[in-house]
Amino acid sequence: MRFFFNPFLLLLVFHNLNSQYMDTHTPWKLEGANERIEKYRKGTAKIEFYKEGKKINTNGVIDLKLINHEFKFGVSMTQSRGLMQRGESFESTDFIFYKEKVKEIFNFITIGMYWYALDDTRINFEKDMRNYISHVIEWGLENDLEIKGHPLLWHESNPKWVENNKNPKKLEKEIYRRIKSLIEDYPEIKYWDVYNEAVAAFKNHVKPNGVSRWIEYNGGTEKTILDLYSFVNDVNSEKIYTNNHYNPNDPDFFDLNKFMIDKNVKFDAIGMQAHMQTRSSTLSENELWNLMESFKPLGKKIQFTELSVTSSVKFNDWKDHQEFLKKRNEARKIGKEMNLPSLKKLEIYQSAYISDFYTLVFSHPSVTSLTYWNLFDKNAWRGHASGLVDSQNNEKKAFYTLKKLIKEKWNTNISETKIDLRNPFKFKGFYGTYSGKLKISNKIYDFTFVHKKNSSEIIKINL
Repeated sequence: MRFFFNPFLLLLVFHNLNSQYMDTHTPWKLEGANERIEKYRKGTAKIEFYKEGKKINTNGVIDLKLINHEFKFGVSMTQSRGLMQRGESFESTDFIFYKEKVKEIFNFITIGMYWYALDDTRINFEKDMRNYISHVIEWGLENDLEIKGHPLLWHESNPKWVENNKNPKKLEKEIYRRIKSLIEDYPEIKYWDVYNEAVAAFKNHVKPNGVSRWIEYNGGTEKTILDLYSFVNDVNSEKIYTNNHYNPNDPDFFDLNKFMIDKNVKFDAIGMQAHMQTRSSTLSENELWNLMESFKPLGKKIQFTELSVTSSVKFNDWKDHQEFLKKRNEARKIGKEMNLPSLKKLEIYQSAYISDFYTLVFSHPSVTSLTYWNLFDKNAWRGHASGLVDSQNNEKKAFYTLKKLIKEKWNTNISETKIDLRNPFKFKGFYGTYSGKLKISNKIYDFTFVHKKNSSEIIKINL
C-alpha cells in the first residue's frame, strides 16, 4: 500500500509534531492489578489420574502447560480481506503472514459481517466474501480460536438500497431475514454483536438512513432493542450476545443497558470500544478503571470489543480528526491512499500504553474479553498506524510486548515435577485449557484438560 502525501498531511504532521512526536507514556501505577490478576484469573486445580477405570497409585513425573486462556484475548479480522486483491487465493503472502501473526498471540477472532459486503452487486463479490468468511471460520476452528460475528445489525456500512429505503415495514422483513440467516448459516460462530452502537442511530453525525427510519417507525431505540433481542434469542438462545457502543461513557449507553436489564432482556455482555486516535479519546488509568467500575452495578460481563492504540500522530479531538478523514476520503476516491505513517518514537509509546491498558483490563473481574482492532498497519481503519505490525510487515515493539504478557507473564508452566499419584495433584494456575505429560516408570502419557473458574470438582483424567 503506497503512502500518498499532500500539503494537508504535511501541515497536520507539523501541527502535531511539537506536542505528540516526543510523547512518552508515563507508567500507570496499577496498584493492586497483579494481586487482582492472581485472585480473579487463577485458581487451584486438583487432578486425579486413572487407567482402565482404576485410580493410579504410584509415583510419577508431570509436565503441564497452559495452551489456551479462558479469557478471550482477541483480534479483529475485519481488515484481513482487504489484504488480498479481488479473486486472489487464500494463499496470498500477506494473508498467510497475517494468520500466522494472529496465532502467535490471540485465541479469539472477530469476523466482519457488514451488510454492504454480503449484498454487493459486483460480479462474484458476495460469493468471494462468503468464501472468505467460510475459510476464516474453518481456519479459526482448526487453530482453537473462538469466533465472534460483527454485527447482526448496524445503521452504517449497509448497501445503498438499505441506506435509501423509505419503506420501513418492508425493510423490517429484510432485517429479520438477514439476522436469522447469519445466525443459522454460521452455526460455528458462538459470539455476536447484535446491534452495533444502538444509541448512536440518531446522533448528529449519523445521516438518516433506512435502518434509522425503521427504528423510528418501530417505536424508537428501546422498543427496537427489545424486539431485536427477543428475535435473536428465539432464533438461538445459546449464543453469547453483546450490546456494543463506541463511547461507553455516553449516559445513553448506560441507560439502555439498564433498561434492558430492567426489562429482563436476555443478553450476555456489555461491549465497550476504545479507539484512541485523538488526545481527547485516550483513556488515562483512572478513566479506564472508573469506566469499568461504573458498570458494575448492572452485574453484566464486559467485553472490550474494539481497541486501537496508534503509533502515528494523534489528533487533538474528533473535529480535527474529521478534517483528516474528509481529505483521506477524497484521496481514496481518485485511487490514492493517505495513511498516517508509524513513527518509531510513538511505537515505544504504543507498546508501553498497551502493556498498562491490558494489565488493568485483565485485572478487572467483570471483563471477559479484549479485542485489538487492527493487527496490521496495512489496510488499517481510518488510515491510522494502530497495528501491531507495520506497513512493511515488521512486528512493532507492541507486538512483542503483548505476546510476552499473554504467552509468558500470564502463563502457567510446570516442568518435571515429581508427584505422588495416590493423592490429588494440586496446582494454582490461570484458567484455561492445558496440555500435559505424565511419566510413570519409562512410559509417557499425553493428556489435556480444562481448568475452569469456580469449579471445586476434582479433574479426573483417564490415561
